[in-house]
Amino acid sequence: MSSLHKSRIADFQDVLKEPTIVLEKLRELSFSGIPCEGGLRCLCWKILLNYLPLERASWTSILAKQRELYSQFLREMIIQPGIAKANMGVSREDVTFEDHPLNPNPDSRWNTYFKDNEVLLQIDKDVRRLCPDISFFQRATEYPCLLILDPQNEFETLRKRVEQTTLKSQTVARNRSGVTNQEQNIKPQFFAFRWLTLLLSQEFLLPDVIRIWDSLFADDNRFDFLLLVCCAMLILIREQLLEGDFTVNMRLLQDYPITDVCQILQKAKELQDSK
Repeated sequence: MSSLHKSRIADFQDVLKEPTIVLEKLRELSFSGIPCEGGLRCLCWKILLNYLPLERASWTSILAKQRELYSQFLREMIIQPGIAKANMGVSREDVTFEDHPLNPNPDSRWNTYFKDNEVLLQIDKDVRRLCPDISFFQRATEYPCLLILDPQNEFETLRKRVEQTTLKSQTVARNRSGVTNQEQNIKPQFFAFRWLTLLLSQEFLLPDVIRIWDSLFADDNRFDFLLLVCCAMLILIREQLLEGDFTVNMRLLQDYPITDVCQILQKAKELQDSK
């Protein structure tokens, strides 16, 4: 570990040990990248995304409250209506007679349950896209939910629900059109939709994606800065786009050639400062 990296870690630790975090200082440090040592990135992201307040004294109670809220969401959304397990602290509630899977009433719990399946299906697709072969996505959470992880439980897990819903879902025709210049009828939605909705997670390797997210989360107007990052990506390959034909440009935009994300972020920062 270089002396410069050690110095940056010390700077983050100094900011994070204050009784009240100075958000502007944290943002300024985080914009240039957050060290992963000692859980610094995890903690910084929680603060930058307003998951944790700036007052350190309230972190313990807030985290306990958030984890309880997460467990409540699991009980309400993940677990099939009418099914529960007494020894997991959830009382059994038989709603079969008053409510059932074929109940068309909009207030039906089953109706809500099936609508949630559609959302969960999309979440599952996004997670599968986000580098599933990397060990980061295979680790057990520090706070596993026994309602989900217990192999002997009676609950229908997310993966099982997704598999069932997938069988019923319609086949989505994928538009693989590339984007070139104005004369080739370039439309930003052909390529920028994926860039924006997945926060560039499909365009770069995971370590580079995380580095980009450090800067995005540190910016007060993070989604505006995301647009500037996308503009910087286009500017950096502008000459290639102007010289290429439709096929070449399609490959460029669907398999972005520049791997130095710091160069992209620097260009995006220049665009931001010039506004």
